[in-house]
Amino acid sequence: MVYNKNGESLQRVYGVNGEVCTAAYDIEGTQIFPSGPITLKVMTYNVGQWYIGSGDNVPADLDSDYYALQDGILQQNDPDILFIEEYSKQFSKTGRTALSMLQQYFPHIHEQDGTGTYGYYLNRSICSKYPISNYTVRTYSNDANRYYDSCLVIVNNVPITLVVTHFDAFDSSKRIAQATQLFNFAKALGNRFIIGGDLNSPLSQPFSEENASIYNQFLEYGCTIANAGAFGILNTVCGNTDWENRAYAIDNIICSPDITIESVWTDLTKTTDEIVDTIDHIPLIATLTIN
Repeated sequence: MVYNKNGESLQRVYGVNGEVCTAAYDIEGTQIFPSGPITLKVMTYNVGQWYIGSGDNVPADLDSDYYALQDGILQQNDPDILFIEEYSKQFSKTGRTALSMLQQYFPHIHEQDGTGTYGYYLNRSICSKYPISNYTVRTYSNDANRYYDSCLVIVNNVPITLVVTHFDAFDSSKRIAQATQLFNFAKALGNRFIIGGDLNSPLSQPFSEENASIYNQFLEYGCTIANAGAFGILNTVCGNTDWENRAYAIDNIICSPDITIESVWTDLTKTTDEIVDTIDHIPLIATLTIN
């Protein structure tokens, strides 16, 4: 293990360019970092256009407040990987961009525009402290407007495929089919993977027939899931309770069998801040160990 000057053990080390170092050596050429298990902190966050999930940019009079709110969520959790759904490049009506905030934390960001019927809320982004390569956009066979995008990162010489997705919001049978297509893709990768996104799976019935159809194929393969797994069910959908009772939409993180989920939590900052009167999703965060 490597320690800082305060005697605190380090899980990651940054270079002068802000990127995470994959290895560090002493003057004799002996590797001193990493010296223990590889750990990652991953966040998935349906940002609802950063505002209230309405498809609108942040109003000019709330620009500074909302920017500070989202900046604080990122600063407090400091994820290594961030999956974003319903992503708006233009953060506010004043023209401030989301990149101006995200680039404070992530040297590598891939923004992807959504297309088709549903407009802005199929935009997405993967942000990483590790270089991103081979970004590929794929759509589900039962809906050309729904996606699962993937890219490759190398973490301490270990290749990991990152996948961001957003399942159908209205049709259970479509979600189940999309989950199966996603599972078959992940299983065929041949290397470790981390899937993050808004799966729109039922919240009020975590062990329903639908959730069994979505998750059991991953669990039987040996995957671990962050939400509704060993750590219980975390509600990542808040507000807008009158819209179809909001009885679904569990955001989730799914990891390949060689990645262990150590802890899971949500950040309730958005639900408790006085500037928020109607909101959509809150972020789900997990700490992972790469085996």
